[in-house]
Amino acid sequence: MRSWRVCGNEEKYLKELLNGGFPGKSEPGFTGRLEAEFAEKFGVKFAISFANGTATLHAALHALGIGPGDEVIVPPLTMSSTTLAVLHAGAKPVYADVDRETFVMSVESAKKKITPRTKAIMPVSLYGLPAPVPELKKLGLPVVEDSAQCFLGSIDGKLAGAIGDLGSFSFQNSKHITCGEGGMVITDDPELAAAVRRFSSLGYGQISPEPGKSKIDKNMIASPETIRHTHYGFNFRMSELCAAFTLAQLENLDKFVAMRKMCGEAFFEAASGCSWLQPQKSPAGTVNSFWAAAFCLDTGFVSWEDFHKAMIAAGSDGYYGAWRLAYHEPALAYLAADADCPNAEYLQSRMVQLKTHYGSEEELDKEVAIFRQVIKHFDR
Repeated sequence: MRSWRVCGNEEKYLKELLNGGFPGKSEPGFTGRLEAEFAEKFGVKFAISFANGTATLHAALHALGIGPGDEVIVPPLTMSSTTLAVLHAGAKPVYADVDRETFVMSVESAKKKITPRTKAIMPVSLYGLPAPVPELKKLGLPVVEDSAQCFLGSIDGKLAGAIGDLGSFSFQNSKHITCGEGGMVITDDPELAAAVRRFSSLGYGQISPEPGKSKIDKNMIASPETIRHTHYGFNFRMSELCAAFTLAQLENLDKFVAMRKMCGEAFFEAASGCSWLQPQKSPAGTVNSFWAAAFCLDTGFVSWEDFHKAMIAAGSDGYYGAWRLAYHEPALAYLAADADCPNAEYLQSRMVQLKTHYGSEEELDKEVAIFRQVIKHFDR
C-alpha cells in the first residue's frame, strides 16, 4: 500500500520522465520546474537544487567566499552536518549556545563569539521553529539559514530560509517533503546564486542561476574551443529522478506541513499543565512548522530512559533524544576545547522529540492518548 506521504503526482512525473527520456543539456526538465516552483513558493528570485542538504550548506559558504582561516558561528545542538559543512569549506566552526526555552541559537551568545575572523553565522531552525534570523542579521554578518527542518515556518510572516542571505533546505526522508536525499539553496542575491550554481556544477561558467535556465547551451558546448570550467566546483547537482519526485511533493507541501502542525500542537496540548515537560517555546510572531514536537524533560523527576520505556510499554512509537552535541562526537571532539555552551549541554540529555508525520488523525489520536496516559502515570 502506498504511503500517505506519496499522495500526489509522484508516479505520474516519474513515468513522464521515463517514457519521455531524460532531457538534454539545453532543456530545463524537472530540475528546472522544481527550482522555479520552489523559488515562487518561498518568494525568492533564485532556487538551486542539490544532491543533499549538506552540500547546500557547503555551497552557501563557498558563495560567501569562506575558506581556510575563516570562522563560522554555528549551534552545537543539531545534526553535525552543520558543523561538517563548515569544515568542508576549510573554515573553523565556532559554537554559539542555544536558548534554553526555544532550543535555537542565542543571539547574545552568537554576539559574544564574533572575532575579526568571523565571516558568517549559520543558525539552525530546529524542530520546525525558525531561528532568530532578523536579530542575528543585526550583528552585521552574512547569515546562512539551515532550514532543513523548517518548511513554511515563519517570523512575522516571512518564511524561514528566505530571511537571511542564503537559505538551505533538505529533502532527506524525515523532512517535510522528500525524495530520499536532496536539497535546495535559495537567495535573492544574483551574485550569490551564480556562485552557488557554479559550485554545484563543476565550476561551469556558462550556466545561469535562474530557476529553469541552468542548462548548458548545446551549440556552445559542441565547439572544441569552449571553455567549460571557469571556477572551482563540485558535482552536487540533483538528478532528474529526484527532482520529478520532489516536484510532486512540493505541490502538497501545505498539506504535509498542516498535518505536522496538527500533530505537534496536539502533543503540546496533551502536556499542558505538566510541570516536568517543557515544550519548545515559540516567540511572538513566530510560526513553528513542527518537524518534531520537542520537549525538555525534567530528568530529576523522571529519567529519559524510564520515560522512554514507559511510552514503548504503553504501545507508543516511542521518541528520539537529541543528537550528541557536535563537539561531543568522536570525530569532532578536538573542537570542544573552545566550546562554551551550558544551555546546549543541559538540554541535550533531556530532549524528547515526538514524531509528527502521522498519516491519519486515528494514528495521531492513539499516540496522543498514550502520551497523556504516561504523563498521568508519572504524575501519580
